[in-house]
Amino acid sequence: MSPPTPSKDGLEHCAHSFFNKAVNSLHPRRNVQPLMLTPGSLIPTDMQVAKPKPATIPLVAVELSNYAPNISRHDIQTLFKGFMISLDFILPTAARFAYPLRTFIWLVGKAEAERAVNEVSGAFVGGRQLRVTLVDVDTYDQKEMVVAELADEMKIAIVNTAHVYNPRLGTKILEVREHIEGAAHFAFLQARDPVTVHSTPETHLKPNAVKWELVAGGQADARGARGQDRSVQLAALKSLQETVEKQGVAKRAWERWDGSRRLDLNI
Repeated sequence: MSPPTPSKDGLEHCAHSFFNKAVNSLHPRRNVQPLMLTPGSLIPTDMQVAKPKPATIPLVAVELSNYAPNISRHDIQTLFKGFMISLDFILPTAARFAYPLRTFIWLVGKAEAERAVNEVSGAFVGGRQLRVTLVDVDTYDQKEMVVAELADEMKIAIVNTAHVYNPRLGTKILEVREHIEGAAHFAFLQARDPVTVHSTPETHLKPNAVKWELVAGGQADARGARGQDRSVQLAALKSLQETVEKQGVAKRAWERWDGSRRLDLNI
């Protein structure tokens, strides 16, 4: 006997089941191994892992002052022999710098800086007793900024005072300039005529040459300074300001006096 012939519906059901099994066997998620996370798998292979850096010792500044103008870098290195210092220091030895000359020396660590203060400060080099002190760089820079601002304000006040007491200076250009010779810090109030199209040809041929007139001068000596808080620059400007005021008061009194107009006061 021949086997029974499957019905049409049965054939369609079998074909559909076979097709579904075939499709499921081709699915991309089938037979995928479960994802296992390991510590190394979380870091891409092309990424470099930063290695821990050793702790760095900060540089601490000390101020070396009162040395001779002819001191050399070799003298400084010999002076700080046995200390860990930075060789990136500047020696201002020009004559225009005020007494005492000073520079910053950077040492490795606060302990080295304190040891330098105790052992190096007071040593004699070139006939001068050196001074070494710890420096708070932030406070030092802030102080220098305040001094510069005060100096600018004093210069403006000096020029204004000169204009009040001496009207003839109103047509001139006034300027306060500073000059240092050794321990002496000078402040000069200078006046000049403006350079215009009506100036002489010689004036235009020498653009950096001009005839200044000295109106007044002031002076301060750095050797008279006491402590770190006194600014020799401000002291010189204050001296100039007082001179301008005194000369202005004296000028007004002189102009009211008969002796400024008479040849003989006894007549």
